[in-house]
Amino acid sequence: MTLPSVLVTDTNIWIDLENGKILAAVFHLPYQFFTTDFAVEEFIHPRWATLHELGLQTCDLGPDNVLELVRLKQIHRRLSTIDLAALLLAGTLNACLVTGDRGLNELARLQGIHVHGVLWILDEMVIHHILPANQAAIALRKMLNQGARLPVGECQMRFDRWSL
Repeated sequence: MTLPSVLVTDTNIWIDLENGKILAAVFHLPYQFFTTDFAVEEFIHPRWATLHELGLQTCDLGPDNVLELVRLKQIHRRLSTIDLAALLLAGTLNACLVTGDRGLNELARLQGIHVHGVLWILDEMVIHHILPANQAAIALRKMLNQGARLPVGECQMRFDRWSL
């Protein structure tokens, strides 16, 4: 099964990419980036206008999905409405969900939705020669220094592979 070329993102991914100082570079990946119209208000750092100008697109859920969103929110109270909206959008677009939220990641997997996180984005940037490996390691270090909560073992594997 091939990975969809459309990625639906949650807001924390963009915060990590901004903290890693690679926000603009990510849009050189061969993917279309979407978020839900529910999330636009949440973009403060980085600002929505910046992300939109770089290429992040919004998509509304439509009435049927809004009803499903209400139902999901009653079941999955720990997940935010915005995160659940991203999950529904990924399913609707047959897209990959990119999130840093563990609970959202688990729910997406249970629903058969491709899901990745910011470490995968960094991997893709190295694979597609958008970032040299040492710059990916520097970006990851900046993310961690700004408080990104990423799996220690996975980060260490990348530091080893991308050795500064």
